Amino acid sequence: MAAPENRKSEEGLSRLIAFADAVVAIALTLLVLPLVDIANDLPEETSIGEVVSDHSLELTSFFISFVVIWILWRQHHQTMEYFRAYDRVLVNLTFVWLLTIVVLPFATAMVDDSRVEWATVLYIGVLAISVAALVAIGQWGHRHRDLLVDDEATDRWTRSSGGWGTLLALAVALAIALVYPKSGNWPLLLLVLTDPIERLLSRVRNPD
Repeated sequence: MAAPENRKSEEGLSRLIAFADAVVAIALTLLVLPLVDIANDLPEETSIGEVVSDHSLELTSFFISFVVIWILWRQHHQTMEYFRAYDRVLVNLTFVWLLTIVVLPFATAMVDDSRVEWATVLYIGVLAISVAALVAIGQWGHRHRDLLVDDEATDRWTRSSGGWGTLLALAVALAIALVYPKSGNWPLLLLVLTDPIERLLSRVRNPD
């Protein structure tokens, strides 16, 4: 357990969360820049239908990346709701998570480029590291209750599986992508099993 003198203040925690939110907001904003380039290069008298048809891959990637980053931010937000203070480890884990957030748009662009081999592996790998960082943040809180809010909701949260189901699904998806590189993004469909896996792990952790 971290020494009491290493635990920081609530104000510092607020600044850490605000910084993370700002990085996520910038990453979401940067996603639209390729679409702006498309709009600037359009020929005259082009219809919306033609734009969507000709650039469906870029538009799909934009929406996928936006939703993925939003989901990851939401999970980070929900996790940090249980913290009332922070320490050096929590800061470091947050920066690892933020690194994956800013890399995701790049990984998505690689998936769009058919010339890039193992792009799907990179994409799933970045997702897996991002979720692993979130799981590590949660587990650090579980093991260092002095950093957490002292209430019943926090007690229930510390008894949850803490995102291991999502990480397990991504690990299997990554293994499939490594063995079958041409499978594309199809291995990510395993994420639909996240909730059943989470419930199973919660029952295993809390048999009563």
